[in-house]
Amino acid sequence: MITFIDLAGHHKYLKTTIFGLTSYCPDFAMLVVSANTGIVGTTREHLGLAMALKLPIFIVVSKVDLCSHGTVERTVRQLERVLKQPGCNKVPMVVSNPDDAVTAAQQFTQSTCVTPIFTLSSVSGENLELLKVFLNILPPLSNSKEQEELMQQLTEFQVDEIYSVPDVGTVVGGTLYSGVCREGERLVVGPTDEGRFLRLKVGSIQRNRSACRVLRAGQAATLALGNFDRSLLRKGMVMVSPKMNPTICCQFEAAIVLLFHAKTFRRGSQVTVHVGNVRQTAIVERLHGKEELRTGERAVVQFRFIKHPEYLRLGAKLLFREGVTKGIGHVARLLPPSQNHDQNHDQNLQEY
Repeated sequence: MITFIDLAGHHKYLKTTIFGLTSYCPDFAMLVVSANTGIVGTTREHLGLAMALKLPIFIVVSKVDLCSHGTVERTVRQLERVLKQPGCNKVPMVVSNPDDAVTAAQQFTQSTCVTPIFTLSSVSGENLELLKVFLNILPPLSNSKEQEELMQQLTEFQVDEIYSVPDVGTVVGGTLYSGVCREGERLVVGPTDEGRFLRLKVGSIQRNRSACRVLRAGQAATLALGNFDRSLLRKGMVMVSPKMNPTICCQFEAAIVLLFHAKTFRRGSQVTVHVGNVRQTAIVERLHGKEELRTGERAVVQFRFIKHPEYLRLGAKLLFREGVTKGIGHVARLLPPSQNHDQNHDQNLQEY
């Protein structure tokens, strides 16, 4: 079963697109380009985001029924030039027959440099079968050794959506990052604005609108929490095993590289930070060894969340933005919590 996550293509909804790329942990990124429009600024931006997050990318040129063959060829040549540019260093591969689709799928999984390009029409169905052949050959991430290792770890579920369902109660949707989650399992959810974790019990589990009893690492699902107060939940929280002794932080250090910037990036700058399902404004408290950063420069930066503490993992991929200023990196160190959050694990757990 293949799940498609449709992310926004308009620049106005960039935060939603980034949230989908970082939070839902997709196996692959499919960049859709309109044949009659060609490459626009958003195309380059989305391509850069997927590459920054090290997602394998393939490209679909759609709406070929609206253009002449020459227009489609021009769009494909534009894409090939962009992919071959320094910084991308991709090997474009135009798929024109079933044998190409099979070869593209095999090489795509073996080398992250190969970027298949499909030209198709959703109206006439032209070349749609080639894309289906390609998708059916791609192996799911759940078969990987990395996924097997995650299943051996303690339970960690990322909360992406929150619902109130009649006769069911509070329901949360998201992805199980690690471990195995079962019906009736007792977990803790947080952090709250005060930095606490609250106890709860998983009532029932649904995947793809069907009930299931066990959820494994890498799978997305909705969990029913019964009469748990919805107002205590928010996007960006995690539900974890009480054995994990979850830690929180208001400040952290990240090793970053600045991709683009319009104004000087220095101490005091405010940016929106994306780490997995966490999305919050943070202030740059300190740049180690530097006064300011320019495009392409690297540094270790200390960030401070302005609203409430968050649960972060060391080594987690990080993406931040403010206007045209964008950068990527990873969480390098979690700084000790402030005095008002300096409480032991038992005090941070409350029964709901």
